[in-house]
Amino acid sequence: MADEKKNCKHPGCLCPADEDSDYCSAYCQGAGQQPETICDCGCPDCM
Repeated sequence: MADEKKNCKHPGCLCPADEDSDYCSAYCQGAGQQPETICDCGCPDCM
């Protein structure tokens, strides 16, 4: 079975989600589904 990564559920985030979460970071989890166009999670994929 291929090891597929799921994307972070924050709408403005481009990062893969953590293995045990729907989000890549606490920032994105706190922001949830807020309609932000720019992500400020600090991950390399969003910088």
